[in-house]
Amino acid sequence: MNAYYVHDRIEAQKEFAHQAAIQREQWIDNRAKELIAMFPKKPLHMSSLFLPEEAQLALVGDKAEEAYNDYISNLCYLRAEEEWERQAPCPF
Repeated sequence: MNAYYVHDRIEAQKEFAHQAAIQREQWIDNRAKELIAMFPKKPLHMSSLFLPEEAQLALVGDKAEEAYNDYISNLCYLRAEEEWERQAPCPF
């Protein structure tokens, strides 16, 4: 009887850990999407008056947009993970 109880507790702990991991990933994904929405859609909109014209031309094109989207996404996901860690520190 005791072995079944221990087995049930282990299974419950695994299920809890799995649900916590899913919740963490969903929170990070939602927060990163919120942050991404704050940035301009096109890289050229991030240019400055102090940026030379030659440098602004580097922000134009499909590959520039792809690199910009990757850059912004990476930054936002990293920031969301940092916010999660501050909000919910590891209990160990």
